Amino acid sequence: MQTDAVALQPLRDIEQAVSLAFRAAHLLTASTQQAESAVLKAIDSFDPDVDTGETLFQNAILGAVQCPSSQSKSTESFEPLELHAILSLSENLRRCFVLRVLVGLSRRSCARLLRLNVSAVNDYTCAALQRLAGVDR
Repeated sequence: MQTDAVALQPLRDIEQAVSLAFRAAHLLTASTQQAESAVLKAIDSFDPDVDTGETLFQNAILGAVQCPSSQSKSTESFEPLELHAILSLSENLRRCFVLRVLVGLSRRSCARLLRLNVSAVNDYTCAALQRLAGVDR
């Protein structure tokens, strides 16, 4: 029995990585279709003999950031209210908040990924935090 559990652990890790990747991609793109597309591309390029769940997650994030901006915001009602607040942020605020606060990227990594300068990442992240806290300047 224990051998079966150990053998299934890598599969569980990948399953968790896919789930987290979809949630992050959805918040980055504000579109379930674009999030799904980014995650499916990451899965297609995934090599289970070489790659880790972290690699899959990073590739999905990269794919989500590279998606063209969606003009229509997500209107699905399955998200908790807290996610609606994040999804209602403008694109730059939302992306900086998700990458800096939820994903945990450094300012420099976030700036490089979004093709912004570090100062802009700071400004957008702070503005997002203020909006989410209900403290608009």
